[in-house]
Parts: sequence; C-alpha cells; structure tokens
Amino acid sequence: MRHIYGTNLMEQSGDIHLLMTQLGHTSTTTAALYTNPEQEKAKKAAKKLGERRTNYL
Repeated sequence: MRHIYGTNLMEQSGDIHLLMTQLGHTSTTTAALYTNPEQEKAKKAAKKLGERRTNYL
C-alpha cells in the first residue's frame, strides 16, 4: 500500500520533496525509488502515436 501511494503521489504531483515529506524519507535517492521515468516516456510516446493516428485519419 505504501509503494502504491508513493508511486501515485509522484505520478500526480511530480514533486519529490512532497513525496519525501509524506513518506518520511531523508534522502532523494530513497524517494527516487517511487519514480519511473521509463513509464513516463512510454506514456508520452503512446500519446504522440495516438495524436498522429487521429491526425492521419
């Protein structure tokens, strides 16, 4: 549950300092475990492909 909360908080806010406060972390390295830059890249790529497809049709 904690990891899900942390991951969702990072996705929604993008604020690592808020995440650190909420979860009681003292290190950004620990808090960074809740970020997933690859997932964000995949979402952006899928969105661009969807826009291209819509514009093509």
